[in-house]
Amino acid sequence: MPHNKSKFKTIFSAFSIVLVELALVAATTAAFVAVFNHMQIKSATSSASSIESSVGSSTQTVVQPNDSLPVSSAVQAVQQSTDWKLVLVNFDNKMPDNFQNVIVNKFNIDMDSRIVTPYQQMHDAAEKDKIHIWISSGFRNSAKQQQLFTSEIQSFSKTGLSYDDAVSAAAKSVARPGYSEHNTGLAIDINGVLDSFDGTPAFKWMQQHAQDYGFVLRYKKDKQNITKIKYEPWHYRYVGVENAKKMNELNMCLEEYVAYLKENSTASN
Repeated sequence: MPHNKSKFKTIFSAFSIVLVELALVAATTAAFVAVFNHMQIKSATSSASSIESSVGSSTQTVVQPNDSLPVSSAVQAVQQSTDWKLVLVNFDNKMPDNFQNVIVNKFNIDMDSRIVTPYQQMHDAAEKDKIHIWISSGFRNSAKQQQLFTSEIQSFSKTGLSYDDAVSAAAKSVARPGYSEHNTGLAIDINGVLDSFDGTPAFKWMQQHAQDYGFVLRYKKDKQNITKIKYEPWHYRYVGVENAKKMNELNMCLEEYVAYLKENSTASN
């Protein structure tokens, strides 16, 4: 019997050593993963801080976006419209390098000078109907867009996602620099960035009247699979009165409308 007890103690001791070694391996692996993700995020943050830009009160200095971040594998080769109002900037299409805009500061927001009057007219019409609208965000240069995108990556990484998964998740709510409509100066966010905005009288008024001033709801709930951006009831884009009314009549988002015009132009030729 003593011999069996000694043998059992030896086996138990060996088993305990194995368990300790396995715990050490697991802890080391977890630490390595945490350090790796931190280094990836730090690298993205460093890239953001390295971008320099200059925006005057009435002119924009063109800034090239940081293209080191992952890009969609299905980038579309879109033939841009010659109409500046229909420039297509989205998840897959970078703002054209030759796109011309003149950025001014109005209503305490930077925006393209060409949409100042249409917005003012829309704002005044809303006030007459006792509806108050205001612009919470307008033009962003590439450096600001990079900062927002990197911040979104960090937020998702804190939830436990890998760096690549955090980038993919971030891209659904914040566009990469150069791929955001806000870089054009033609997009405005109305009354804050709130999902609940679509339950307000201001949203209902915008749905009925925004087209009369050339603005459309850019990221509709039923078009998310096309725009690749989640539903944003606050985000409006200037496309011109004629285009806005036609888009709403056809229930098309900008991606569909640009393709529609191209197809009809080809057919007529």
